[in-house]
Amino acid sequence: MTQNLGVDVGGTFTDVIVFDDETHELTIDKVLSTPANPSEGVLTGITEATQKAGTSVAELSLLFHGTTVVTNMLLEETGSRVGLITTTGHEDILHLARAWTPGPLYGWMGMEKPDPLADLTDTRGVSGRISSPDGTEIEPLDETEIRQKVQELYETGIESLTIALLNSYLNPAHEQRIRDIVTEEYPDLPVSISSEIVPEYGEYERTLTTVINDYARPTVISYLDGLDASLQDAGSSATMNVVRSDGGLMSSAAAKQRPVDLALSGPSGGVVGAATIASKKGVPDVLTLDMGGTSTDVSLVEDGTPESTRETKVGYREFKSRGVDVNTVGAGGGSIARVQLSGALQVGPESSGADPGPACYGRGGTEPTVTDANVVLGRIPPSVQLGGRMELDREAAREAISTIAEERGTSIEEAAQAIVDIVNENMHGALRVVSVERGYDPREFGLVAFGGAGPMHANALADVMDTYPLVIPPGPGVMSAFGFLTSDIQNEFSETYLQTDRDVSGEDVAETLEAIRSEASEWLESEGVHSDDHSFEYFADCRYYRQDIQMSIPIDVDNLQHEKGLAEIKDDFESRHEHRFGFSLDAPLEIANLRVVGRGEIEGVQLVTRELGDEDASHAQTGTHEVFFDDEYHETPIYDRTDLRPGNQLDGPAIIVEDDSTIVVQPNHEARIDEYENIEITRGETQ
Repeated sequence: MTQNLGVDVGGTFTDVIVFDDETHELTIDKVLSTPANPSEGVLTGITEATQKAGTSVAELSLLFHGTTVVTNMLLEETGSRVGLITTTGHEDILHLARAWTPGPLYGWMGMEKPDPLADLTDTRGVSGRISSPDGTEIEPLDETEIRQKVQELYETGIESLTIALLNSYLNPAHEQRIRDIVTEEYPDLPVSISSEIVPEYGEYERTLTTVINDYARPTVISYLDGLDASLQDAGSSATMNVVRSDGGLMSSAAAKQRPVDLALSGPSGGVVGAATIASKKGVPDVLTLDMGGTSTDVSLVEDGTPESTRETKVGYREFKSRGVDVNTVGAGGGSIARVQLSGALQVGPESSGADPGPACYGRGGTEPTVTDANVVLGRIPPSVQLGGRMELDREAAREAISTIAEERGTSIEEAAQAIVDIVNENMHGALRVVSVERGYDPREFGLVAFGGAGPMHANALADVMDTYPLVIPPGPGVMSAFGFLTSDIQNEFSETYLQTDRDVSGEDVAETLEAIRSEASEWLESEGVHSDDHSFEYFADCRYYRQDIQMSIPIDVDNLQHEKGLAEIKDDFESRHEHRFGFSLDAPLEIANLRVVGRGEIEGVQLVTRELGDEDASHAQTGTHEVFFDDEYHETPIYDRTDLRPGNQLDGPAIIVEDDSTIVVQPNHEARIDEYENIEITRGETQ
């Protein structure tokens, strides 16, 4: 028997899912997160979930972990003290940034510019110079100077060190030598070099990304070491893989070297899992909606593949790291509602979090939240216990929402509905960003909704966007953890190219890609992936010559050997450019960077089909409850999802409950359980 486990740390809950490869059963569990020490919630969740599955921590084979440690560190600015060594004359690189300045704007009052993550007092310039564009050495390093300046930084109390020299992406020799000197003198000091973290042109982005990597390293090393030790103490010998921002996996050892690639670890898992489920259903084009307790993450999946980006943004900092293209808004079940001085109602982005949480949690929270509004409207019926065991304080929810009703002069139900309408509109705006604003018609997509709160709001959003079918997968509240089980070992390798289609041939491009592929293959082998399980994808970052807007174009390497190989890349680029921006140019194509994504397949979960049975769902009905829809209460049937079987159908309005989420089927809609046990919601015939 093989047991694989996925665990995802969220702002409110830590979600765990266990897969048994013999029975193909999934066991889910949710525990409250422990923000002060996330590993406590992780260990509690793993222990409880394995017990619930009838197994133990010692019997786990593979463990897939998504962590918010790096995300929270960047948002809260609680990382390590980073020293920076750069080329003499470029010490101000993080202060100068680009033409734009990161930070919040306050109109005519100016802006608040965040402090660089490596302070100028902890920055040292060193002599030595690599030329551009050929990467030859034009000034050697002064090793005596380097040792002196590294010693200065170490004695000031830095906790990690970044080495980012001018033009090192063309020739990393100087950075590598400085790293050797540092590790000789101070072997316990974490050190990163920019030519390995981002081997691409763009001095500011390369420096910033490497500094962020070192800003997170000491804490990530400590966290993963502690978690590994605790699991071993519990008797576990499972291989732990950590989820990357791009939805792939890497070993715990690799994660300690490149924590910058964990910045969007959690949200990526949900998108990957949703893409897997939608593709199995034969709906390869979907929008995804992941609504949790603190925020909502939305993304677009085209032809079964999540959209990816090379620019990851957390807070006010945007840096070079491959990730699933996720748009996040402060709209979650814990989002707090307030009446502004103007009388307008605002919902979020401030959240009640896990402690004290919404008023209905009964943990001391008093401010009105989205979850409290759903309780008041009856969309979380009395039978529901959060996580399967947390009783809700319904009177506390009504009392919290009554403060909004009194300020606005409305009934409690009208105030609760207004809160829900506003948070839905916030999520609608986020969905438009990843679809309409990028040239996609949402009516040509389905919608996959998950997260603890997503299935409650998804039907209303599907109506507004006209995105059908609406798919609610099994265990929607732990979808990110499920997505981890569908992921593969993965990493991206790149090289700056900067050649136009007039200057090189397809064979030249193929030769460079082969060299990058070899590097990717070596990394996969270091992660324990057998060569038979290696697969590779090839991309070119393309732009019009002398333009800056780039698009990553997939490449069929075999076609590069043909005469029209580069022409096919340009045709694809121009088609995508016109789709995205509405125009194309009569200009040469420039390939800025070449990339190879190396994957090693891991079978963490298998999706199996169930035989479709009777349409009658009455056996799963547990009662009825008054639920507020369309400005009035409706006597609404309540269904237990665990009793619904493939083939069952039911008409809205209806509420479907399960331990980790509650699904709302609106009036004049129909729900069906498919062969994968997803709930598929469509408009009724009268719509």
